[in-house]
Amino acid sequence: MYFEQECRKFLRPRRLEYQMFDLGPERLSLTNGTLFKHEISIINRQGHQLKCSFFEINPISDCCIIYCHGFNGCRVEGVKYAHVAAQYNLNFCTFDFQGCGHSQGDLITFGYLEQNDITCIILDIKKRFQQNQFILWGRSLGATTIQLKKQPYVSGYVLDSCFTDLNKACVRMIQKSTSLPKLIIKSVLYLLKGKIESQGNFKFDDIKIQRADSSVPTLYICSDQDTLIKSKNTIGLYQQHNGLRDLIKIQGEHNDSRSLELINQICCWCKERFQIHRQFSFHETSPIEIRKKYQHLAGRNSLIRTPSDIVTKYDINRQNLNHCQTQSTSVLKYNNQHIIQPKKLYFQESPQKIVGSQTKILKQQMSYEIGNSNKFIRKPIFD
Repeated sequence: MYFEQECRKFLRPRRLEYQMFDLGPERLSLTNGTLFKHEISIINRQGHQLKCSFFEINPISDCCIIYCHGFNGCRVEGVKYAHVAAQYNLNFCTFDFQGCGHSQGDLITFGYLEQNDITCIILDIKKRFQQNQFILWGRSLGATTIQLKKQPYVSGYVLDSCFTDLNKACVRMIQKSTSLPKLIIKSVLYLLKGKIESQGNFKFDDIKIQRADSSVPTLYICSDQDTLIKSKNTIGLYQQHNGLRDLIKIQGEHNDSRSLELINQICCWCKERFQIHRQFSFHETSPIEIRKKYQHLAGRNSLIRTPSDIVTKYDINRQNLNHCQTQSTSVLKYNNQHIIQPKKLYFQESPQKIVGSQTKILKQQMSYEIGNSNKFIRKPIFD
């Protein structure tokens, strides 16, 4: 009975209660236009209703930020960011994941089923409000869920305090709420994991970020004071990211509210990404060409080729091979160039005539060590 109750705490945390008043006014006048709020319901793949708030700026824009809340959170988290995004002429959408807030559903799967919720939101918003570009902004659980699946029509990610391994995240969650030693917590979690996986119909190993998605421009946010989700998780993803990337370090704990200055920085970053994506989409129709443009902006070459002079010199020397033998050559990558280097080279300072038994002994020794397939010149390949 104890294990059943603990499993339910993981899969069915307490819902945050809120009123419609907490979602803001239906209409808000701003200096650059009027912000309208639309309350809609979207059916996900499990047949549950997802409650969603879409904030539309007038004059009309086709760029939208979708906010994905954290564990044990709800869409109220993102409501206070909508008017800031509207000042940059961006629409804003915030919703409740299944099992959270006012959305239907009984269980939370730490992103396994929630990743499909994001897909349903994108497709419905695109069709209903004629939105063409999206940026996904997630915090904690929302940030991890964003990375589990490549979503359509997405121009960028904003990842705030994401975790990369569900096992480690659960240990820290239990450790933060109890005073038990870490070894005992790991033992208890090991006993609970099987029941959690069977009830939630997912595997812990399914919620693991192996590598950052370098094809999508990403803004990473982390805090060194965060004791729940260590900043090294975010920094590790940032270092693996080979595309367009940015990193912002902030102050505060995991659940602390974000400052207005940070929200403005995020919205400004999103505005730039939308403009760059629109510019490249207008001139380039191929996703490969667009990716090359992004990589060029990030200061990285997408293609690394062997210099032609090295290949030519190697081919010429290979034509003059005689008398001696070597092991197969290896290719070393140094300073973004491929350099062909022999593993072992036999040569003499000057040609000498070897006769009689010495020739036979030399051939037997070389055949034993390296075989008879390859031949090469007496002098080294490179001067």
